[in-house]
Amino acid sequence: MELEPDYRRLKAAWELGNRDREDALHLLFLAWMHWADPSFVTGMEYDPDADDLWRSIFRYFDGETSNDAEFLHVAGLMAGLFPWGLGDEIEWASRAKRLEARSLKLKPEGFSPEFFEGRSDYGDYFAHQARASAGR
Repeated sequence: MELEPDYRRLKAAWELGNRDREDALHLLFLAWMHWADPSFVTGMEYDPDADDLWRSIFRYFDGETSNDAEFLHVAGLMAGLFPWGLGDEIEWASRAKRLEARSLKLKPEGFSPEFFEGRSDYGDYFAHQARASAGR
């Protein structure tokens, strides 16, 4: 996985106005990885903008009111795994549950590992999460 080069490329495109959905989901994941795992695991350099970037992409997708089930699912997982990384731990843990509930309302069957496969490191990560939650 080459997280840092992908992050820099997608961040630069975002700053130039690129709002491709797939790129935005991938960038949301990569911004989150700045605090989700230590740099010796991810190979990512410190970026003081990562938190604001994550929040900007969260707002771009309309946060909790989004109609994008995949966004709701992955943002809910991110918020649920590390709520303290996003702010008030109780607030974000609660928000994570609401994000996932809305995702399931929009897509009751949820997301299989196969849905994410072949979608770079973003897909690898969330395919693994789907396998873990399915007990595979």
